[in-house]
Amino acid sequence: MSAMNSWTTVLNFMPAMLYGLRFTFLIAIITLACSMALGGVIVSLLRSRSPVGRSVGFLYIQIFRSLSPYVYVLLVYFALAGVTGWKMDPVTAAIISLTLLNTAYVAEIYRSALLTIDRGQWEAAAAMGMTRWKTNSIIIWPQALRTAIPLLLNQFIVILKDSAIVGVIGVKDIVYVANAQAAITYKQFEYLTAVGLIFIIIVFALSRLSISLERRLAWKR
Repeated sequence: MSAMNSWTTVLNFMPAMLYGLRFTFLIAIITLACSMALGGVIVSLLRSRSPVGRSVGFLYIQIFRSLSPYVYVLLVYFALAGVTGWKMDPVTAAIISLTLLNTAYVAEIYRSALLTIDRGQWEAAAAMGMTRWKTNSIIIWPQALRTAIPLLLNQFIVILKDSAIVGVIGVKDIVYVANAQAAITYKQFEYLTAVGLIFIIIVFALSRLSISLERRLAWKR
């Protein structure tokens, strides 16, 4: 079969690959949302007045930044199921493992964003008699999130790329679908190149969006 016919075969299979892309985006979006929620908890522990809370937050970040996504996916899907007896589906396992990992990075994003807030704003809020909760929710966090948004979008790009490994536990994402078809047709180069090009286009578009958001938010400050 000629090279042209090989690429024609890949193009004809593109709808199935793009269908698998929905799992890639689904996992990445849910992972980011969960990581943002849990990251808020971890950064609150890091900023806690309790030494125990700060230690728990610190240990969480150190532990979950020390191993690769591949290891976490396998640990959650196989090891956790073996210990607890919980037979979770591959998509759930992928989301849990990637969330545990990315929560640590999101917490660090929050922490760095909070450090940009002038200490005087805390003191002014305290002088006005505002509680710590009100100060955080009304004054501090809205400003910090504006700083964090471009960084969170960059983290979404990282999650999107990391999600390419979830096929090892049977999630039928774009990489899994392409690999399965490549194994049948013996066209690994063509199918994986196509997947690589799709990821390049997506990451480029998201990177441009991140840069645009960063400039716009900086202009509004």
